[in-house]
Amino acid sequence: MDQFRSFDLLRVQELPVLRHGFWRPWYELTDGQFSYGKLTYTGALKRNCILETAKGSWMVKRKSWVGRKLIIEQPDGMETGLITPEIWSRKITLELNNGLTATFYNKKILSRTYTWVNEQLGDILSVETKLWSRKQPFIIKIDPDMIKKVPELPLLALLGINLVLLKQAEAAATS
Repeated sequence: MDQFRSFDLLRVQELPVLRHGFWRPWYELTDGQFSYGKLTYTGALKRNCILETAKGSWMVKRKSWVGRKLIIEQPDGMETGLITPEIWSRKITLELNNGLTATFYNKKILSRTYTWVNEQLGDILSVETKLWSRKQPFIIKIDPDMIKKVPELPLLALLGINLVLLKQAEAAATS
């Protein structure tokens, strides 16, 4: 984890996400100078992903083979949280074991911006998708005040990227 910089040292409000590789892409959360996190897919079907930051690493995988729920695990196998997509809705709910509950959705129907929202804190961060950009497909927009309030901010940023990629894959599969 020495290769990643802590979010406490973040001085910008927007972090671009760089895509590396073509056949087995991985995504890097960076400000152009420092790397803050990494998202890597494992397996042939890309059913599991590994999120790495300065605070730790997590594995996100499906709870069952055909289920919609995702679980977040630490490397030692301890479950950290549960991700539940709502039925007939655009909203995805995250419940972490430390008590943080947030909802991930796009506020406007035709918007390219997805937002993590908490009832007490409001908007935590947003993930904006860029059109026709393969090298830099996302931009993470962070409120500097949230860095102190939400210590799980790097996890939420990388998890948001993963959820948008899953939504894009589902949309491509249905068309």
